[in-house]
Amino acid sequence: MSPQRDQAIDQQAIKLRAMMADSLVAAGAIVDPCWQAAFTAVPRHLFVPRFYQNTDDGPSVIEESAGDVWLSTIYTDTHLVTRDDITSSSTAPSLMAAMLQALELTGDEAVLEIGTGTGYNAALLSERLASGHVVSVDIDTQLVDDARRHLSSAGYHPLLAATDGIDGYAAESPYDHIIATCRLDFIPQAWLAQLKPTGSIVTPLGAGLARITKHPDSAVASGTFLPEAAYFMPLRHQEGQQPVADLLQTAVTSYGTTRDYEYDAAIYRDNAARFWLDLTQPGVRVMQTVAATVAYHLDGSWARLSEGIVTQGGPRNLWDEVESAHRIWLRAGRPARQRYQLAITSQHQRILLDNSPNPVHELRPPPDRRLQTT
Repeated sequence: MSPQRDQAIDQQAIKLRAMMADSLVAAGAIVDPCWQAAFTAVPRHLFVPRFYQNTDDGPSVIEESAGDVWLSTIYTDTHLVTRDDITSSSTAPSLMAAMLQALELTGDEAVLEIGTGTGYNAALLSERLASGHVVSVDIDTQLVDDARRHLSSAGYHPLLAATDGIDGYAAESPYDHIIATCRLDFIPQAWLAQLKPTGSIVTPLGAGLARITKHPDSAVASGTFLPEAAYFMPLRHQEGQQPVADLLQTAVTSYGTTRDYEYDAAIYRDNAARFWLDLTQPGVRVMQTVAATVAYHLDGSWARLSEGIVTQGGPRNLWDEVESAHRIWLRAGRPARQRYQLAITSQHQRILLDNSPNPVHELRPPPDRRLQTT
């Protein structure tokens, strides 16, 4: 592409990102002028050379050759899938702003980011803090290499590493803050160990956003949930995952125990209800197929919902557990996510409601040994 074309894109991008930042301020998504300046300064288009969309004609790729469509979409408050296998994306800027502002930065902190992705979030942190204060890790070596190239082209040089984010990055610890851009169902102890006293973690937890603060000179931490809903891709591990296709095929075609269901999959389309379901039923995924709605878990449990009947199989009656969790939430009065708190020790991670000392749920670590409490 010609230098003249590059210059034209850069000039148009300056205007578009200023407009985007102004619109985020107007919508109340950005309240800190320092973050308005960062979103105005960082060229998002350098981090998203292409993205993928689903249209009536099927999936399509939008890249720089698409001209104004590509550039103008990048500078809207839009979540963009950046890999055709849906393993990486660029989060909607308003949600990024909510998480970044929750860090409550003053300007000289050391921050670890879990989930480098395109590198755009690391660029925003580098703009706010300077590159030397930012470490970002991702399990995907190719993503890290691409992000490093994107960051360099934008003039930022944070420390990047290809490693499993569950382990944090001890070599540069301790950190004032850790921010994750991938979904978790349990807070890794390594993250808490790598925080300074009074340091904080901002992370997706289930379908919510948690802000967790470490107590001074202890392994204890506590947290609250932000009002925003958050649907992030799960943190990927080194261990191989059970193929989903076979499990879905089993769920669609197999016989199992049957009964009338009380609640259908619409409960997962209610943001408030889903927050509780994702906290208490980690790993359950719901998918619409041609024949039925299917819920499944990688432990092999599945449920098929069709015409008022649920059919279940595998090691657990999955939909029984989902409905039981939903009834608990209803009996509690449909509490909003802001009414829940986290209480974390080296032995337990508990969910409280309205600061009651009696936990309403305990987060359980998955089998991965690195998420186990000590």
